[in-house]
Amino acid sequence: MKIQHIEILVLAAQEGKSEALAALYRHFFNPMKRHAVLRVHDAMVAEDLVQNVWLKVSKRLRLLQDVRVFRSWLFRALRWEIIDWARQNRAASTDQIEESHTVIGQPNPEILDVAPLLAGLKEDERDVIELFYLNEFSITETALALSIPEGTVKSRLHKARENLRNNYKSQEQ
Repeated sequence: MKIQHIEILVLAAQEGKSEALAALYRHFFNPMKRHAVLRVHDAMVAEDLVQNVWLKVSKRLRLLQDVRVFRSWLFRALRWEIIDWARQNRAASTDQIEESHTVIGQPNPEILDVAPLLAGLKEDERDVIELFYLNEFSITETALALSIPEGTVKSRLHKARENLRNNYKSQEQ
C-alpha cells in the first residue's frame, strides 16, 4: 500500500470511519506481529501485544497531528508495548525465555533465513535493520520510531551491515 493511501486511511480513521481503521489494521498487523515475534520469541504473546497497541491506537489516533508519521508512531507504540511487557515479565528466568522460541503460523521464509544472523546483532542494531530493511521504513521513519537522530540510524545501519557481513562469513566457514 502506498504511503499516500495510508495517509488517506489515517485521516478517514481520525474522522471515525471504522472501515479505514480496519484497513490500516489489516495492512500493518503482519509486519507488527513479525517485529514483535523477533523480540518476544512467542507468536501468541506477540499477537497479544499487537492487539493491545491497536486498542490504544483506536483511542488515540485523533491525537496524531501529522498523518505522515503514522507508521513511525505505530511502531513506536509497539516498541513501548514490548518494553512494558518485558518489564512485567522480568521476573521470569532466562531459561524459560530461551525455551519459548516458538513461532506459530506461516512465518515469512526470508525472515527465518536472516533471523539467526539478526540474533547475533546488538538490540539497537537489530532494531534499525528490521525497521529499515524488513519493514521498508525510511531513515526518517526509523529515527522517529526509535526516537533517535537520523545520523544515529545511519551509523547503526552501517555498523549492523558490517556485523551481519562478518557473522555471515563466519557461518560459511
